[in-house]
Amino acid sequence: MAHGSTVPGESGYGRDRLRTRLVVIGGGPSGVSVLAHLAEQLAAARHGRTTAVEVTLVDRTGETGGGDGFGIGIPQALLLNDSVATIDATGIGFTAWLHEHQTRWVGRLADDTDPRVRTWLAEHRTDLDLGRFGHLFLPRRVFGDFMRDRFERTARRLTACGVVVRVVRGEARSVLPDAGHSFRVAVSGIAEPLTADLIVLAPGCLDTGAPPGVGAHPGYYTHGRACGRPDSDAAMARLLAGRPVGCRRMVVLGSAAAASEVIAVVAASPAVAQVLDEVMVVSTSGRLPDGQPTGPDAPFTCRSLMGLRRDGAGELTSARLVDALRADVERSRAQAYTIVDVERAVAAEFTASFRLLTPAQKRRFVDVHYADYQRLMRHTSPPYASAAARLAASGRLRLVRARVAGIDPASSGELAVRLSDGARLTATAVFDCRGFADVGQTINPLVRDMVASGLARPNRSRRGLVVDEHLQAAPGLFVMGPLLAGTSQGDDHIWSLKNVARIHVLAARVAAGLFDLLTQDTVGIGERR
Repeated sequence: MAHGSTVPGESGYGRDRLRTRLVVIGGGPSGVSVLAHLAEQLAAARHGRTTAVEVTLVDRTGETGGGDGFGIGIPQALLLNDSVATIDATGIGFTAWLHEHQTRWVGRLADDTDPRVRTWLAEHRTDLDLGRFGHLFLPRRVFGDFMRDRFERTARRLTACGVVVRVVRGEARSVLPDAGHSFRVAVSGIAEPLTADLIVLAPGCLDTGAPPGVGAHPGYYTHGRACGRPDSDAAMARLLAGRPVGCRRMVVLGSAAAASEVIAVVAASPAVAQVLDEVMVVSTSGRLPDGQPTGPDAPFTCRSLMGLRRDGAGELTSARLVDALRADVERSRAQAYTIVDVERAVAAEFTASFRLLTPAQKRRFVDVHYADYQRLMRHTSPPYASAAARLAASGRLRLVRARVAGIDPASSGELAVRLSDGARLTATAVFDCRGFADVGQTINPLVRDMVASGLARPNRSRRGLVVDEHLQAAPGLFVMGPLLAGTSQGDDHIWSLKNVARIHVLAARVAAGLFDLLTQDTVGIGERR
């Protein structure tokens, strides 16, 4: 890369001990957003001085902004789960970039032969021609392009401040404290560990290991395997074609955004459509996310949530708050609204009531009741909702409200999904979209090693790591992104952190902490920590 060597050992890597060494682990939006904010702060405070800092970005695939979710290799048919306006709500600059680079990203979409991409372009041609982007759910690759451009701009700004910037392609495997208050980061494919004075741990969304005995089964799919490869639908079609007619069933576990995307991929594939008998979606809610506004034009009133602040009857608890939320959402559905219609009004009233909870009850919500909130407020992109509706209209989509007890190989060579009521569903393919549940069970080698060594500890929810008020898991080890899930302290109550707009805000805080450490010239970095 123009701004620095990509190979440790070149250009004096690790030899200039006068520089403070910052290692960012993860090339997705979380890590790059921290660097972008840090570059802004260093540039503003420079006053002609050179900043003695060395930044190394480590990513498994060499991504510099997209990560797994928005990477350069994912199909362009996959869509964002939020509109452009929602993503840009905290000022990340996505809308301005879309206008500035419209010819480039629209042209690349137009060159794609995928029929799903061509359909998306045709449906939104007028909006694209007029530059009306706010309500659109764009292809995820477009946001990845924005983030990769953001990294390039950030790297140039850092270089102008005297910062050395490098990118290392490889998977971070372990982090160990080293002598002199620094760390040693072992990276696959790199002979010598990287030495770091400061670390930003931003690996993105983690995966949980497959159930015993099914990980290698050709019919077991994670969301990434189902949607992250250009030929995934062709592989599904071949798998289904090998089964007798009437037995070609797919089972999707979970009903969040990942499940909606899998269903959309299946529904839009002509190859799969020819050999598919049925798709069953198994979830505790028994419903798919809303994606289209269908309700009346009149504004919806959240009577139950507003009543919590008005009646003053007893302590306001997390359970009462969720009950009121559920009552309002169910009433909105009875009046023909969808979550898309009422999301802003309901979220505003929920937030106003949440602020009145005691710290203990806020903690209770983050640990326990957050899942109820997510199920009630779940939404997806309009094209994904339409794809599910088309599959349902064909009679090949069935929703099952149940809890999954396990997945086993079946005697027929297929897979059997065990439900908590004792029922079994046999399927040619199972798509496990239940999401991440426990940092102690992740297949990510770095996080698993850090937890095992005690360098980082799971928080009470076990969906993320314990951090202090500066978002550090240990002195000098900052955490950013989904690993902050389950944090509840002070003004931070984070039950999930996949929303780009909120990541942008929290990344500024991490960057401010790094800036304070990097610009204190009177003591060594170890003493500061």
